[in-house]
Amino acid sequence: MTYLIVLAALVLLPLLAVLLLRVNGAIAFMGLCLGNVLVTYVASDVDGILTSFSASKNTLETNQWTQVGLLVVPLLLTILFTRGSVRGGKRFTNILPALATGLLLALMVVPLLPAGTQHHIHTLQAWHQLDNLQTAVILGGAAFSLIFLLFTHRKQHGVDEVKHNKH
Repeated sequence: MTYLIVLAALVLLPLLAVLLLRVNGAIAFMGLCLGNVLVTYVASDVDGILTSFSASKNTLETNQWTQVGLLVVPLLLTILFTRGSVRGGKRFTNILPALATGLLLALMVVPLLPAGTQHHIHTLQAWHQLDNLQTAVILGGAAFSLIFLLFTHRKQHGVDEVKHNKH
């Protein structure tokens, strides 16, 4: 039961943060994707630097938490710096990218957790369902995020001309 709560928290915390803080879910999704790129290409170098300064000789544990940090920090910074950026009716269209962000975070964090925790989460029926939806979460999140970004950040041609002519 405890591990189900951990899995639910991994999904719900980013979802609620994005929705309640009115963060652009598409940018949060892309921030999480950036975190994955950092884990893939930078984690070993950062881990080497951290272990050279660390008195602890548990390099596996340091590596795991370095990867989790590199994955989560871009998402946290995105939430911090873009809070309040979604207003009005856009909040409802922001739900799908926010949900995709939460689901993707769970899919990416669980394999980085210690082996015992991974094992317990992998035995959950909810994990099996989420793992089977991995492709749909990634493709859907990417598509919804791209669509959300395209339609919410387009310049309104007539409004911009009026503002420009006033100055």
